[in-house]
Amino acid sequence: MSDLVIEFGEMLRAKRKSAGYSQEDFATLAGIERGNYGKMERGLVNIRLETLYKIATALDCEFEEIMPSRAHYKVKID
Repeated sequence: MSDLVIEFGEMLRAKRKSAGYSQEDFATLAGIERGNYGKMERGLVNIRLETLYKIATALDCEFEEIMPSRAHYKVKID
């Protein structure tokens, strides 16, 4: 998986831990299967927009708090 997806997973894990949730408890709260949630934190899957909304809502945070900075990742637009 890309460095962007891996960094997202790392930021997600840090935010979840700072909120005091175990992976299992957080996955249940967010309505995500625990195994799939674990893959997100390990940077093994690229998530859908709806899933991002579920995660941000469950963490009561803005996207910027769990998304890597655009300054670090240049995306080529054709």
